[in-house]
Amino acid sequence: MIHICKSRGRIEIQMDAYLMGTDDVVILISGGDRPHLGTITTGTKDQPLQTTQFQQHQEFYITEEIAMNLRKHWRGNFAICGGIHIDQINREEINQLIEMVVEMGNELILKLQK
Repeated sequence: MIHICKSRGRIEIQMDAYLMGTDDVVILISGGDRPHLGTITTGTKDQPLQTTQFQQHQEFYITEEIAMNLRKHWRGNFAICGGIHIDQINREEINQLIEMVVEMGNELILKLQK
């Protein structure tokens, strides 16, 4: 398992990646006041991404961002599950959260390539 945490201000996020065999990976992104399962994005290098969004959750913005970068660098299948909820989040915090998740995704790719 690969575990990555980041925090800025009141935003705390964690990313956990679980290898399944040598080619597949499941990634869990969670944090905030009420972690949950909001969106799942799946993919592989050679097929279009598929995203399932539960209710009105908008984590697809982050799961798809990570997926688009991951598919450039990962050889196998992947599933990215995301659920971050921060009460009363403002625009600046949303931008910080997205930046943090992208940084975490880049760090994860480097660790997966080792």
